This record gives sequence, structure tokens and C-alpha cells, in this order.
Amino acid sequence: MVGDETYVEFQAAHVDRIGKLLLVPWAAEGATALLLLIWAWRQRDQALLSPLVIGGIAMGVVLIVSGFFSAPAHADLASGFVPEVHDRLMTADLVRTLAWTLRGVTASWVSVVIWKRRTS
Repeated sequence: MVGDETYVEFQAAHVDRIGKLLLVPWAAEGATALLLLIWAWRQRDQALLSPLVIGGIAMGVVLIVSGFFSAPAHADLASGFVPEVHDRLMTADLVRTLAWTLRGVTASWVSVVIWKRRTS
């Protein structure tokens, strides 16, 4: 458990680690989403275009909330635990969780569309 004495150090380590951890997967996710969206648009593939657009919007929500709410909250918490800031961070994390869940649903939707085409 993180106590008052170690909180600032813990928060700094967390921010450093999570940034490095997420950079490559989020870049790959974004590039893949963009390429699939461009491909579906050029193919005029309506069955795939809908879930890809919705998934892209969900990913955009994650990135916007991360950049404008979560990251600043982590920066504010770097100097010490503040319950109000932590509450803001938890609210932002809930929004991100819901958006990532929607992104997962749309990825499953795309998989089902492709699977049905291959098995029909």
C-alpha cells in the first residue's frame, strides 16, 4: 500500500512507467484503426465502415480524455495526494474505460462481419 511518505515517489514512477508502456501499443492501435478506416472508406464497405467509425470515435475519446483530463490530473498529483484531483482522475478513468469497452465491442463487431463473410 502506498502511504503519505511514499506517494510522491510512487506517482512519479507510475507516470514514467505508464507513458513508456502505452506509447507503442496506442500508436499501433491508432495506425491500425486509421488504415482500416481508410481501407473500408475506399472499398465503400458499409458493413465495416460503421463499426470502424464508431471505434475510431471511441479511441479519439480515450486520447482526448487522457490528454486533457488524466495526464493533467496525474501532474497535479505528482506533488502530493489531493482527494478532489483523485476524484477527477477516477471520473476520467471511468470515461476512458467505457470508451475502451466500446472500442472492444466494435473490434468484435468487425471480427464477426469478417468471419461471416469467410464462412458464408
